[in-house]
Amino acid sequence: AAAEEEEEAAAEEEAAASAVQLAGAVAPLTTLLLSSGAVEVKQHIALTLAHTVRGSWRLVFNAGGFQALLDVLAAGSEAVQQDVSLTLAALLEDVHQRGALLADLNSISAIVGLLNSPNEGTQQNAAKAVAALAEEEAARETLYRLGTLSHVTRSLAAANTVRPDGTRGGAANPDARVSMVRVVASFAADARYCNMLRIAIQPLVAMLSAGGAEATVHVARAVTSLSGAEPNRDALRDAGALPRMAELLLHDEEAVQQAAVQCVANLGVEASDAKAFLAAGWHLSLISLLSASSAEVQGAAAAVLGNLSSVPEFRDALLSDGALQPILQLLHTSALPARTAAVRALAIMSQQLMSPSLPADDAGAAAFVDAFFAADALPTLLAALGDERPREGVDGGTADREAVAVLLLLQSLSGGHGGVRPRLVAGGAVEALLRFLPAAARYDKGTSTGEMVDAAASTLASLALAAAAPPRIEQAGGVPTLLRLVESKKPAAVAPAARVLANLLRDEPPAGLPEAVAPALVQALSTAKPSAVVDLLSALSHVHGVCRNAFGGAVLAQLAAGLLKAVQDKENHEACLASISLLSQLALRPEARAALAEAGLAPALRESAAAGWRCTELLLGILSAEEAAPQASRRSSCSDPSPHASVAHAAPAPPALHQPA
Repeated sequence: AAAEEEEEAAAEEEAAASAVQLAGAVAPLTTLLLSSGAVEVKQHIALTLAHTVRGSWRLVFNAGGFQALLDVLAAGSEAVQQDVSLTLAALLEDVHQRGALLADLNSISAIVGLLNSPNEGTQQNAAKAVAALAEEEAARETLYRLGTLSHVTRSLAAANTVRPDGTRGGAANPDARVSMVRVVASFAADARYCNMLRIAIQPLVAMLSAGGAEATVHVARAVTSLSGAEPNRDALRDAGALPRMAELLLHDEEAVQQAAVQCVANLGVEASDAKAFLAAGWHLSLISLLSASSAEVQGAAAAVLGNLSSVPEFRDALLSDGALQPILQLLHTSALPARTAAVRALAIMSQQLMSPSLPADDAGAAAFVDAFFAADALPTLLAALGDERPREGVDGGTADREAVAVLLLLQSLSGGHGGVRPRLVAGGAVEALLRFLPAAARYDKGTSTGEMVDAAASTLASLALAAAAPPRIEQAGGVPTLLRLVESKKPAAVAPAARVLANLLRDEPPAGLPEAVAPALVQALSTAKPSAVVDLLSALSHVHGVCRNAFGGAVLAQLAAGLLKAVQDKENHEACLASISLLSQLALRPEARAALAEAGLAPALRESAAAGWRCTELLLGILSAEEAAPQASRRSSCSDPSPHASVAHAAPAPPALHQPA
């Protein structure tokens, strides 16, 4: 009977409240609440409104906005505060409603104050409201000033602290933990606060495996944002974030997968991680993410796959599981970071697939090359070399990384394996490299530029060995360009440029080429860094091999001085041997023997002979030879049936080095 009476009383009270609502009492009560300054009056009105709206505090919000709800919070009882805070949390999930609240930043302070409420329900509702507010950039600044970030990170750390009895400290309510993680995720995505969240790394990583489904989404987002800042990466690795985020590559939620791949890319993987990725099947998820809707995600997946593809087993798995085609398709994306990551992945794969250690008919190499040209990848790569650096409107660092990756890929392809050189030459690689080299050499930006110039000239040197390349190099004005690089005295440019010239001086080079390049090569030898000496000596040996008359007079004297310097450099053993090889050729000519003797080669060679070098003993013998009497039947030094013979005898002096570009 008592229960029935209570039910009847509740029903009557509900009916009375509905009648008051229908009578339109909520609006005037709300107006009275906002206009009254007396605390007792506000408390009485708040209680009346609570009885009237019966939990439907949106009615009060519709009549008086956020200020009315905040006044009720300030004047209402603990139970009323819990009800109103729940309504506030729900309202603030709407981005438009958040904008209205942000017009009065003092309102944020009132909501933050509820985090210290003695009522656990009110605390949880306030945490939800703060989590929603934290998604707004303007609100984060106010929340930070109010100490909210510090409060949340401490609470999160405490919530993940395990006591001796096995229980966890701090808030154990799953909803509260989700709200805290949401706050941290929003602040972590803000560059102003990302480096202030080191204390949150350990609890966040722990929640990757122990958190619920909803929490995992926000935790993954937070950890990924933190990994974007270099100062946080070591702490994340030490906390075990890499393997745990890699596990999330197989998560059911696409958003979690995308966050995971970006985090893994930021933290970086090594060849030693390839086995774990294969065993767990994580590489399959990475392959599928190559086709994600986000270019950033595509680039991250390509970057991770590229780093791991240096391991042959992993690379073979990628090829068999269909990763090559989506990576090649990324070459055509307009997003520079994603395109750069794809080029870099291909460059790493090609270093192994195009290795001379593989058999000429290797199926993997053939499939790679065929797919590369079928995807029309070469024009896209060459286009990346078409503009002078820096490129306006493009991130310079990323543009440089793309150019370096393109050049490394071309360098691997031009190595001679698989018959790719003719296809690269036919595709315009020679002309693109010759256009790129002067621009890259002018844009002096330290190591990056050195890598680009070296890779471009080295690739051109390899392509010069293709039958169709020399005429195209000559037609594109390549010799003057290469001579300017030789004269530049830049270590990264001198050696590979000399290598290109050496490769052009074979078979029957263009008439006048040996005489044109000899003075520049000799001059470069006298000032070259040790790393460039062998390449210069090789080019000079080629010059002498095709036209002995290219050296004479002052050029011969300067060459003798350069060779003396190379012979005396005992630390550069390879250059010393190369110089002795060229000396052995020169010593067959009486005028060259005289120049070598005048330069003081004999004492330096005797020092080497004393060290047990048999080749220098033989060379010393030739240098001591007397000039033989001339004979009518003796052939001239350039009387061989080469195109240089007529040029050498027709001109009393070598032609000009080169004309200005």
